Formats: sequence, C-alpha cells, structure tokens
Amino acid sequence: RKEKMSLAIQIFIALVLAIIAGLLMQNYTDFAESYIKPFGTIFLNLIKFIVVPIVLFSIMCGIISMSDIKKVVGSIGLKTVVFYLCTTAFAVTIGLVGGNLFRGLFPVVATTDLSYEAAEATSFMDTLVNIFPSNFISPMAEANMLQVIVMALILGFAIILVGEKNVRVVNAFNDLNEIFMKCMEMILKLSPIGVFCLLCPVIAANGPAIIGSLAMVL
Repeated sequence: RKEKMSLAIQIFIALVLAIIAGLLMQNYTDFAESYIKPFGTIFLNLIKFIVVPIVLFSIMCGIISMSDIKKVVGSIGLKTVVFYLCTTAFAVTIGLVGGNLFRGLFPVVATTDLSYEAAEATSFMDTLVNIFPSNFISPMAEANMLQVIVMALILGFAIILVGEKNVRVVNAFNDLNEIFMKCMEMILKLSPIGVFCLLCPVIAANGPAIIGSLAMVL
C-alpha cells in the first residue's frame, strides 16, 4: 500500500509553494490580502478554538484515570511540579544564552516613533489570587490557561471523590476527550493550507527581501 506523505513534508511543500506564489503575486497584493489571508486566519482561529477543551479534558481524564488523590498530590504531583520548574528554567536559559550569543545576527528594529510604558508590577499575592477562577465560563472564554488547569484539577478531584457514582461522568469526559483529540487531528491536517495562506500574502506584500528574514527565523 502506498504510504501517505507525512504532515511535516506537506507543510514544507506548502511553504515552498507559498514563497513561489507570493513572488508571482507581488502586483496583486490586495487579492492576496483579501482572498488568501482570511483562510490562514480561519486556520489560526481553529487552533485557538481547540486549545482550551484539549487542556481541560486531557488533564481531567489524566487525573480521573489515577483514581487515587494521594497519588495525584503525592509523588506524581511532586514530580510534575519539579519537571515543570526544570523545563521552564531550561527554556529561559536557552532563550537568554541564545539571545545574547546571536544578538548581532538579527536586524535592528527601528523604534523612533514607538513609546512604551511599563505596567505596574503585580504582587505575588495578586498573582496567586488570579490563578483561581471566580467564574466557570470566563477562563475558557478568555483562554486563561492557568485558570483552566486549576478548573481541570478541581473537577478531576471532585469526580474521584464522588466514588462509584461517577462512572457515567467518567465515561462522558473520556468520550469528550477523544472527540476533541479527533477535532485536533482534523485541524492539524489543515496545517499545509494554513501555512500557505498565511505566508503567501506576506511574500506578496514584502517581496523577495523578506525571504532572508524568514529563513533567519526558521
């Protein structure tokens, strides 16, 4: 049986085609902005749409599957926190070291007419309070991921504590998790189209000069 082309290869081909199409459409930038870019925006909207339910239901189902709160808040919880802190520190270190080492390779952005006023720093206690939602809907509507995670933890713990009566709820949430995972697969299959529709108008508007900058970013 003939194997399907991998998604990564499809995305790379879409990227190359977007560059070619963008170069050919330099005199038709209005068309690219009006009729091609919107499809890229639709793809981004779909990605944003799926993030919250994926996080909410996957965390809930993960907690429910353990069926023991002591495991969740015990060794597994501790390992999760330590892993999170270590990976965050590692990411920050890479960003700082890479930024300082390769600073000279990136073009300087003109800031002549720009002004920035730093917001007042949020206190630790305010930050702690803001992690916990005061409304069931707003964290999902605003895509506040920390609050969504807290919601998932609370709901997951509650379902475990309900005991034997939770069978129908557990099955329902597992089904919802599978449904949204399948939605995510469907959306990711559109990645080549999304890449093409987002990149083509950029190339058309900025010309070949932008290709060097995009290559630097990649």
